[in-house]
Amino acid sequence: MSFCDMCGSTAREGLYVVELDRAVLQLCERCYRSYGSVARLIKAPRKAEAPKQPQRPPTTKQRPPTPKIEYEVVEDFPTLIRTARESMGMSRDALARTVGVKESVLRRIESGQLIPDEQLARRLERVLGVKLLVPAEHGEAPSKAPKRELTLGDIVEIREDDDTA
Repeated sequence: MSFCDMCGSTAREGLYVVELDRAVLQLCERCYRSYGSVARLIKAPRKAEAPKQPQRPPTTKQRPPTPKIEYEVVEDFPTLIRTARESMGMSRDALARTVGVKESVLRRIESGQLIPDEQLARRLERVLGVKLLVPAEHGEAPSKAPKRELTLGDIVEIREDDDTA
């Protein structure tokens, strides 16, 4: 049998577990309704559940999962991105802020030094309204630019100080 920590009454349905002033208490329905506005509910009592009906096996055939399609960036992505950005009248810095990357990363992408990953290519497609991703064709020769991950050196600009005073 369970007792309410606030009023001491026995609970028929179960108790609410609440935190009130850093104390964890078990409250009956009446006390929970009275103090519930200042207490944080941790666990509500379980309600009596109706007996479960036996489940029938599904009558429809389940389809096998569709294979995930791999995408690759089109070969002329630097010119596509640059011309789309310029036609929109957008600066490189504004586009970089819109898609959530540094301006130096976008500069390297536009110069062809860096290939955007699939997530960044999708954001650029959405903002610029161009098609950058195509389904990957297996068995073809690899593209000219080597595919690599973004590194710290791709983001950081190294500035040399002139101390020739």
